[in-house]
Amino acid sequence: MTSQFEPIRRLPNMQDIGPKELAARDVASITLRGVFGLRGYNRAETPILEHTELYIRKSGGALSSRLYGFSEPGGLEVSLRPEFTSAILRLAADSGQMTEPIRAMYDGPVFRYANPENEDGSKTRQFSQLGAELIGAPAPSADGEVIAMALEGLNAIGLGGARVVIGHVGVVVSALTEFNLSERAKLFLINNIARLKNNQLEEVLEEAVSLGFISDAVVDDAQAEVDRERIASTIKQVMVEGIGVQIGKNTGVRTPEDIIARLARKMSQADNPSDFKRALEMLSKLSRVSGPTAQALSASAKVLSAAGVSESLISNLSEVIKSAEIEGVPKDRMSVDFGIARGIAYYTGMLFDIYVDDDQGETLGGGGRYDGLTRALGYDRDVPSLGFAYNLDSVIEARGEVDDWKDDIVVVSLSDEGSISSAVKKARELRASGKRAAINFQYLKTSSEGQGG
Repeated sequence: MTSQFEPIRRLPNMQDIGPKELAARDVASITLRGVFGLRGYNRAETPILEHTELYIRKSGGALSSRLYGFSEPGGLEVSLRPEFTSAILRLAADSGQMTEPIRAMYDGPVFRYANPENEDGSKTRQFSQLGAELIGAPAPSADGEVIAMALEGLNAIGLGGARVVIGHVGVVVSALTEFNLSERAKLFLINNIARLKNNQLEEVLEEAVSLGFISDAVVDDAQAEVDRERIASTIKQVMVEGIGVQIGKNTGVRTPEDIIARLARKMSQADNPSDFKRALEMLSKLSRVSGPTAQALSASAKVLSAAGVSESLISNLSEVIKSAEIEGVPKDRMSVDFGIARGIAYYTGMLFDIYVDDDQGETLGGGGRYDGLTRALGYDRDVPSLGFAYNLDSVIEARGEVDDWKDDIVVVSLSDEGSISSAVKKARELRASGKRAAINFQYLKTSSEGQGG
């Protein structure tokens, strides 16, 4: 009889996973946990469902727009986790144990919505991550540990040719700071690194003009100067009259005049078009610097120097690479790319992607340093931290067919055993000896079928 209902199909881009695939995942997970465990990492588990705010405080628009978020019956705004880092950091902060470095590893499903028209819309909306976080350890030595561990794990499961491509958000941000730009302007430029890397400078320029970053430089400079002078005068008057603030205390090496000028500049949000253009040109060149570590470091230093920016900004990245080499990572398995773009905006320093051999079409995962995330999550101090995660599904696919799973079930036939009780007894004996056994009920006759008519 035909059902009156339409079949309920699987959601688009979700996946059903069978026993063979699950067995391969289990073997890989156990192996990877063993590698991480030898370095002192302990397993941690966080809820699949969290406050939405946990993921949007400093995650950036790209990830925020892909949350599976909703209001729970109690009225809280919640989301399925799109990644583990924020939750692991929350767990560590709430534990009150961040006086010493915490090494945590985790694995489980994560959820990111994708429309078919998205760049990765054909990928599954649910996938498995396995990763680790090193909380409370400063750069650069800790960075080298995490990079090395990411490759060690892949070595252990048979992907010995994997390599890492390293970038550095801190270098980019520090370089842009040299141009006296507003936070809005810097954010615009950082968000367009991928487009600049892909030689889309003209498109970025057009958008910058439409947003008012570039226009008539004479008019903009004059207006910006008027705005800054007016705001600076107001700030100075308020401070001199003593409304709760004293000039000259807790200012470090900056003079009160420097502080007033800087605050006025930030409040006016007026960017010098000439400075903006120079910053854009510098970032366009820097974003296209990539290749073997030594050559890329040299090329990036030249780009910074030509733009009037100190070459010393790349020293931290150089030390990160050296620390990875000390950890045993071969030079030919590392390269540098200043055009690495992330959909998660909490990175503050080194970041990296993991690839199979020289194929940069599909990443196996990645990570980086996020020193400012604890304060963004509402805690009272910044804690130097970093971590990474594999896309476990991509790792299993790259690993290829392996003999991790065999359908070795012994089928006990009723016709061979003569009765259901004998078949059950036989199956029990097999299981007691460590074998998998199941009864084939196909030949079991009901009582009505056994009666004569």
